[in-house]
Amino acid sequence: MPIDNAGRGKSLIITGVSGYFGQVLLPLLEQDETIEQIKGVDCRPLRAGFVARKLQFRLGDLSALDLEDLLSEADVLLHMAFTLMRRPGVSPQDIVEKEVRNAQRLFEAAARQGVRKIIFTSSVVAYGLHPDNPVPLTEESPLRPNPGLYYGLAKAAIERYLDRFEQERPEIVVTRLRPCTVVGPHADPAQMASLVNPLAVLVRGMNPLYQLLYEEDLARALHLVIQQDLPGIYNVASDGACTLRELVALRRGRVLSLPYSLVKGLMWALWRTGRSPFAPEWTDLVRYPLVVSNDKLKQAGWTPRYTTPEALQALLREIRR
Repeated sequence: MPIDNAGRGKSLIITGVSGYFGQVLLPLLEQDETIEQIKGVDCRPLRAGFVARKLQFRLGDLSALDLEDLLSEADVLLHMAFTLMRRPGVSPQDIVEKEVRNAQRLFEAAARQGVRKIIFTSSVVAYGLHPDNPVPLTEESPLRPNPGLYYGLAKAAIERYLDRFEQERPEIVVTRLRPCTVVGPHADPAQMASLVNPLAVLVRGMNPLYQLLYEEDLARALHLVIQQDLPGIYNVASDGACTLRELVALRRGRVLSLPYSLVKGLMWALWRTGRSPFAPEWTDLVRYPLVVSNDKLKQAGWTPRYTTPEALQALLREIRR
């Protein structure tokens, strides 16, 4: 159940504020009169022309910043900074170690500075992509990240750390959000390409269920847990999961079915040549189902406005414009 706290959310720290999630959340925070100050940090500059009146932006990597100074007098910490895409020459283990180290340093500094609430954006990928995944997965389902898939491994490792952190510091509200794939006009076009291209390469014999969350629905979920105290774990996903073939049909595309080894090899070649941001370990996204229940977050007051097919159709409309 939500915990009501007067004066909540007055001073907010956001890591990864220049990224996709930050872009869609900041306009809501700008309109929120209860939030007086936002400090944002990112290793990338804000996009050109982006205006946020309340935002005090700091350029820098979390591993090199003075976290005590950053977090001083903060009420809420929203940790969204993360390495989404792996570059050639960087190993999955390097990313996992860096992300876990940064998160631990950040959360420990937040505790020392008296931050009252920590929100961490995890991912449904932490559940892992497996042939025996139940449909849907719930917040009580075990985390079984795939070996080699750095994104799920790092998210799951940070969540295991938060298990201990919560027990040791019960006075801090800790909220974990696990969103599914987020789509919308503010996303990196290269990352949306596999969802909008007329030709889709799928693993032969596989047609898993999938969920797409529209960016507006994600922003409202983030805003909700900033404004209300909702300790615990919450999946953030749309209603109406679709198979990958149904998603291709919605965009009037064509399917090329190949054996798993060829799909993975193709992804490797495209990634190595810079034609795709997805490293080959992401191949399992088109192999096994990854569908989660959103009932728990709905009970807390959030409802997605877009189903999975509606999210894709909205994305396609924006691209056509």
